[in-house]
Amino acid sequence: MANGKEFRKDDRDLSHQVHVRRQNRRRPWLNLPGGSMVRQRQCAILVDDSEISLLATRTRAPAWTRMIGAFAMFVVLLGLSSTLAQAATDPPQPMKFDWVREGPTDACGHNCREWVSAIGTVTEETPQQFADFAKGRDLQGSTVVLDSPGGQALAGIWLGREFRRLGMATTVGKTELLPPGSSEERRATLSSRGQCQSICPFVLLGGVLRHVPADARILVHQIWPTQRRDDAMAATYSAPEWVEEQRQLGQLARYTIEMGGDIALFETAMRIPPWEVLRPLTAEEVQRAGLDNVDDAFDKTAIKSAASKPGQPAPAFLGAAATGKLKASSWEIVDEAGVAVLTRKYPLTLQGEAIGQFEISFACEGSKNYKVAYSETRRIAENTAVHLIGVGIGVGKQGVPLRIGSSLRNTQDARIESMAGGTASVAFIAEWMRDGGQPLVVATTDSRKVKTTTIIGKAGLPASFDRFTARCKD
Repeated sequence: MANGKEFRKDDRDLSHQVHVRRQNRRRPWLNLPGGSMVRQRQCAILVDDSEISLLATRTRAPAWTRMIGAFAMFVVLLGLSSTLAQAATDPPQPMKFDWVREGPTDACGHNCREWVSAIGTVTEETPQQFADFAKGRDLQGSTVVLDSPGGQALAGIWLGREFRRLGMATTVGKTELLPPGSSEERRATLSSRGQCQSICPFVLLGGVLRHVPADARILVHQIWPTQRRDDAMAATYSAPEWVEEQRQLGQLARYTIEMGGDIALFETAMRIPPWEVLRPLTAEEVQRAGLDNVDDAFDKTAIKSAASKPGQPAPAFLGAAATGKLKASSWEIVDEAGVAVLTRKYPLTLQGEAIGQFEISFACEGSKNYKVAYSETRRIAENTAVHLIGVGIGVGKQGVPLRIGSSLRNTQDARIESMAGGTASVAFIAEWMRDGGQPLVVATTDSRKVKTTTIIGKAGLPASFDRFTARCKD
């Protein structure tokens, strides 16, 4: 996930997923070979889709049954350990997109399906790679087949919104590419036994129609900082990391509702800590979450019909900046939750063309520093995966880089909404206020390396700053 957050990608070989369940209490006794009987206690272990019962004895079970139970548990744990070890030594590959046609030809004849194969981990580069893949293609009515261990949350949110914008269906499956034939078409077979883990189920929500085959595996768990997930209990976490974490949780919850999913999907995922194996969703949970709303994900007529219907309005950000024209502005003091904030709104332009607007704000932080907050809304071209990657402010020779908190595309139109924050020292503020105030420079860079530079004047600054510092001392 962007900004250093990623869902864990453990246990990618789900054939060794351990699932514990209580047995039917109406059958407390089981018959064993040789006429022995044992009382059935608590659990069964699923290994490679085969059920091995661990039978806990009371008084009538011979010793060999206990040995079988212990050995079965050993096999399960050994398999899980091997899976985790393989995941550590064989890192998943970044997501790759291919347009494929079902094959071989003699197997499907004139009924060969076509789809977009999406295999691998969602990374920071995935949105732009999909945008490049989509250029020049009419993808409305097509189907994306996902097979993914998860990845970065913000990139996954962008990808799901793009599937929705383009009017595509989504499903889960395993695409096996066939050797190249005489034609230029890429042929592949499709198995329903695919995996969709971590952020992948949320990407799946982006389809206008969605289908999860009975053999597919849907697994979820919490968002967690990338660098901390391997040993989460031993790690330490700073306040800025938690601020960023909470913001991304809010974005994921908003996206879930925006895509028509049930918030239970988000809530269930957020229950599973990074030291547990991923939680599989039952068929009933998949239906309730909104991950499966159609039986055939390859019906182009149905997909296009669903895509043509008005989408569910996106939940609005409370206090989001207006998209209309800005009036003349100056520096002013506003109250936000009882805190005095020195702020100014300004148009965002690129070579004289208005592309959006931003707001820059300062708040007191002790006696030595000031908090800086930046938010912007900017228009982008429709078929691009642009996001903000850098923001900074400067006065004279002093500069303050701001950390990007989020930069997400609004699914209703071609614009992105971004936030960033940082800390300005007393020395920076003193230079800014020298001789009654100096121009403040705000610079940004997006993922295409397009840069903006805005010079903000000092209108209203001297009087506003005096009142601002007085409020800080209260």
